[in-house]
Amino acid sequence: MKDPQQNLIFLTNRVGRQLSRLLLERMEFEEFLPQSTHMGLLADLMNNDGLRQQDLAISTIKDKGTVARALKQLETAGLINREVDPEDRRQKRIKLTEKAHRMWTYVHDHADYAICCAKKDIPPEELAVCTSVLNKIYHNLHQQLSSPQSIDHE
Repeated sequence: MKDPQQNLIFLTNRVGRQLSRLLLERMEFEEFLPQSTHMGLLADLMNNDGLRQQDLAISTIKDKGTVARALKQLETAGLINREVDPEDRRQKRIKLTEKAHRMWTYVHDHADYAICCAKKDIPPEELAVCTSVLNKIYHNLHQQLSSPQSIDHE
């Protein structure tokens, strides 16, 4: 590996950590301060409330044990409920509570601030290219993990 600071893994990890750090420094939610694992689960549930635990593990790219522990913490904090799946009574659907919706609004406001800080002095065209490239990278990695195949190293 050449200069690690020019490495995609290093850069994306570092940017994600800095955004999370700025977000958490600004938030003072008294009852429950969500961790990054919680944020991914809550974001997926905001987009599609009522997912099953295994669906959340797949969508957040976390192992089942990590998701189970995070869901237990979210349940203890009163942010989710587990409801029996009417189609398969052995499964549980994860539903957000009203408290979670209120907290998400609070978090979202602070996330907007963190994103504004991150985007400062970057032209919209460059941000559009960055977003497009990151989405393509995500898609490529998702495909690779879904059906591993040999790829050429450049």
